[in-house]
Amino acid sequence: MTLEASEDIIDRALLCLLAPQPAPISEVTFVKKKKFRRTKKMLCQQADENLKKELSSAKVSIIERLSSVTLSVCWSDATSGYFGEQVWRMGFARVQSFCALSGMPIRIGDSVFRPRVCETRAPANSHRMILASSVRMSLPRP
Repeated sequence: MTLEASEDIIDRALLCLLAPQPAPISEVTFVKKKKFRRTKKMLCQQADENLKKELSSAKVSIIERLSSVTLSVCWSDATSGYFGEQVWRMGFARVQSFCALSGMPIRIGDSVFRPRVCETRAPANSHRMILASSVRMSLPRP
């Protein structure tokens, strides 16, 4: 008898898979899907938040000022690695970002320091910047 009951269950399961019964109309409810489109402003805000989180984990310290336009910086970060005495050069910001030293916003055209990039290789933190005004405030006066 148990064999017949198990065969009956298998037959019913196969029939349900091959020919499913439609649900009664009273049980079906339709929910209008909300339209959601990411705007350019939202994407920029997300990128800014991600960059702030990423920079907050970086440990940055200025070792010494090598010249009027170069610094020696110690950079340590879980994603880009460790750079003991990395040379950073002064220039102008080409994109908006945040200062790796102070966290202040950087606007296009601000005077900043960036890691020196060679033609053959670029360091992992080559897109990071430090505001020149932050460097002046953090260096001790002679």
